[in-house]
Amino acid sequence: MIYRRIQFWIHGMALWIFIIPGTEVFDLTSQVSIFSFIQISSSDVNATIKNNLPEPNQGFQNSSTGSNVFNVIEKFFSNTQAPVCGSIICILLKRYPNEEDISGLVSLIRSHHAIVHVITSAAQSGGSQPKTMYSVASKINGMGAFEHDEHFKDVADELPMFSSPYPVYATTVQVTGSGTIGLPDLYLPLSNDYWVAITYQDHVPIDSFQSLNLRWVNPSDSGSFTVVAGAYYAGTYAYDYFTFHATNYKMTLDYNYSGPDVQNLQIRVYSQTPLNNWLPYSD
Repeated sequence: MIYRRIQFWIHGMALWIFIIPGTEVFDLTSQVSIFSFIQISSSDVNATIKNNLPEPNQGFQNSSTGSNVFNVIEKFFSNTQAPVCGSIICILLKRYPNEEDISGLVSLIRSHHAIVHVITSAAQSGGSQPKTMYSVASKINGMGAFEHDEHFKDVADELPMFSSPYPVYATTVQVTGSGTIGLPDLYLPLSNDYWVAITYQDHVPIDSFQSLNLRWVNPSDSGSFTVVAGAYYAGTYAYDYFTFHATNYKMTLDYNYSGPDVQNLQIRVYSQTPLNNWLPYSD
């Protein structure tokens, strides 16, 4: 089952995760669960959230306390009220987790053929590991964006969860400095418009990214996606629709970063229709 419509809320120190058809508030001193595994409309969900808003003083008051986002995800997949295979989850992360080991969580998500997208705040309220959930998203064909809080809603609207939620291409690469790197080929079974999404840093601030150009080519067709620093709400997530034919494409990435640091990039293509077989997860 794929949950296609998702909305998000943050209130004070707390973080909401909303997965049609369930909602959960977490990072509270007293945990409040409002998971609701029934088929409900978005207006019903909005009412549920508004009627269960936590007080700001319920949030963790110590910045050294990490988010319990791991526990919430595990709780969702362990529920016995509704099937969760194929779920699409989006997390708005204001507080970073303290965990570094993601192997168990990644295995759990993969075993359910699920996808997690994460929008991480550029101004966290606590926690010590800003890259942890980005790494989780990298290993399950999701996107891990770092964004300013005021743009969370804008970026959430552009994540691949609605009209084009199905991954058909996923690779995660490391680059440094400037250059060109060959990527795995892209094969598309249908001619259509596809959602191309890239994250070009796994951290904030955006201190070294200058530009990138993702190129695809075959004997009968070619195209490119250029991203420059400062675009897309000054965050780390770039996206757009492009038209592709039903054929193989050679993929190449031109990149330009200042400084010698290694940069981690997520490069994805999402479709309006699923593949016949599940796309292997990107390592």
